[in-house]
Amino acid sequence: MRHTTFTARPGRFARLVRGTVTALCMAAGTVLALPQSAAADFPDKPVTLVVWSGAGGALDTYGRKLAELLEKEAGWTVKVDNRPGGSGAVGLSQIATQPADGYNILVLTGTLTFGIAQGLIPFKLDDLRLLRAMQSEPSSLAVRADSPFKTVEDFVAYKKEHPNELKVGGHSSGGFHQYMLYQLMKQGGFESGWIPHDASGKVTLGLLGKHIDAAMMTPSTGLAQVKNGEIRLLGVTTAERSAFLPDAPTFREQGYELEGAIWRGIAVKAGTPDDVVDAIQVAIDKVTASAEWRTFQEEQFQDSPDWAEAEFTQRVQKDLEQQAEFLKSAGFVQ
Repeated sequence: MRHTTFTARPGRFARLVRGTVTALCMAAGTVLALPQSAAADFPDKPVTLVVWSGAGGALDTYGRKLAELLEKEAGWTVKVDNRPGGSGAVGLSQIATQPADGYNILVLTGTLTFGIAQGLIPFKLDDLRLLRAMQSEPSSLAVRADSPFKTVEDFVAYKKEHPNELKVGGHSSGGFHQYMLYQLMKQGGFESGWIPHDASGKVTLGLLGKHIDAAMMTPSTGLAQVKNGEIRLLGVTTAERSAFLPDAPTFREQGYELEGAIWRGIAVKAGTPDDVVDAIQVAIDKVTASAEWRTFQEEQFQDSPDWAEAEFTQRVQKDLEQQAEFLKSAGFVQ
């Protein structure tokens, strides 16, 4: 049997090796480049803003304006998906079931930490990447224009004498607004029940429809009614009178140490790649730099904290610690 031995010339062998290595490197480079290329093209399909409250409230108004300006300023295609319920748990659950690719962005508020602390939201802060806080707004004690109460003291005095007569409500149970009412109760020496609403827009309807007699709510929840005089703000939780609400007195000037604000912002599922997050942040920068956004903020009586991921996350972690302590001391949680 004849054996054939193949002997390659040195030059030809080197060329074969170089060619093979080059091909492999090019293939590997293509694979490695795919995520960067995908991120560079983000978004290459519609993005969904999951608003964790119902239509018509302050959070929904913010989410819809954000969607509008992401399309106008960043060229995105955006749809809004309202997912009310469970103090935000329904909306957060929707995000949790989707891939961590940035195509589902949660529109949420500072009630996040209250919900987590009470176990109403069965998630942790680590389940989200908190990308940007874009609005902040105080709470207020609001009544109808035909209410006999003209001041916070009028309300407090009546509650002391008639503890079970007035129906008081607001958005969510054990959230920011109930927290503000709780502090007022302690300082004013009265007790009060609480009627929760799953969307801030329903608080205005409940107040105007006489289903509740007073509300703790963000002023923008009933902005049109505040402006036209149908709703009277007895007290606002700002340190000083707001430039947006110069006629609305603060709690402080009426003798009550009540101060605080609630933020609104966006988050994505934990594990969303940094380059996708960077692309989202660039788009948000375009929105907040626009004249239309600034006008919207002024019209809605909103401050603009503009906290990016690191500061936003740090502040929310601090909120969670402080609110968990309050909820335990107030008996909301064991």
